[in-house]
Amino acid sequence: MSISTYWRAVWQRRFFRWIDKRAPRARQISLNRKNLYIFPNRTGFLYLAMTLVIWLLGTNYQNNLILALAYLMISLFVVAIHHTFANLSGISVRFISATPAFAGEPASFVLEFETRHKRGSENVEICWQGGERHTFALNPAEPQRVNLRAPSKVRGYLHPGRLLIQSRFPLGIIRCWSWLNLEAVALIYPQPIAIDEPHHQASSGREEGGSSTRGGDDFSGLREYQAGDPIKHIAWKQYAQNKGLFTKEYEAYFSADKWLDWHSLNQLQELRLSGLCYWALHYERQQIPYGLSLPGLTLEPALGEYHLQTVLKALAQFNLAREAGYVD
Repeated sequence: MSISTYWRAVWQRRFFRWIDKRAPRARQISLNRKNLYIFPNRTGFLYLAMTLVIWLLGTNYQNNLILALAYLMISLFVVAIHHTFANLSGISVRFISATPAFAGEPASFVLEFETRHKRGSENVEICWQGGERHTFALNPAEPQRVNLRAPSKVRGYLHPGRLLIQSRFPLGIIRCWSWLNLEAVALIYPQPIAIDEPHHQASSGREEGGSSTRGGDDFSGLREYQAGDPIKHIAWKQYAQNKGLFTKEYEAYFSADKWLDWHSLNQLQELRLSGLCYWALHYERQQIPYGLSLPGLTLEPALGEYHLQTVLKALAQFNLAREAGYVD
């Protein structure tokens, strides 16, 4: 990190702490003189420099026409300050809802804007901190909803950060802006990743229509000893009775129902959740009833959009601290 980047980050943190005191976090925020900031932009400074040059020329040559032009440009600059501020003043911003997304995909936030300005508001530009920009216009007394996306990286709750709202209307030489700390959050599901299909071990042993595989905990019989068999599986009792050397075989019996069983996987936590998410989507597309078994949570096999959203929500919130009041 360069020195300029470091000091810029330090200044930004201090600036945001200052504006948070003036405009605390809320679900709905109205723009006014307490939370709006206005300053000439780069074009505005060039405009002022040109005005100064014209005024110097008019003074030097004692040309009243050139001086009148310089005074007109100064008047337009002052008027632009008032109109640019009025264009944003009186706008209210409210967070409505957020659409869940999978990790790595952008989440969509629905925001409602309304202006009390008699002529409406033109060229209003908004974006999340570091996100994509969206420009729109507001008619007076007509609420307008805007979908604004923010990138996501990991599962859980996505807080998109502060919302930048700004405008350079009408002349483009003055920038009026505000950083709003909205109570906005979206639920991010795990990224679907294909892994081996999870199995759910039957609690009652053999189930009709179920399947079995070697290496479980249920004793299934004896077979003749083969070189390389584990010593702990040797049937020593039969060997002591001079019946020969045998090896015990064990099997695991799995339920005929499709289960997203956390305990049947041996991957790391996030990969397990991504794999369960993948198979939930797969079973839903194939219209195969499926259940979910997580530590402390069991959902019986079912189908449908509501069941899928319940499963995905459980996977997204697994082992996360509850943040009540953010997500319905």
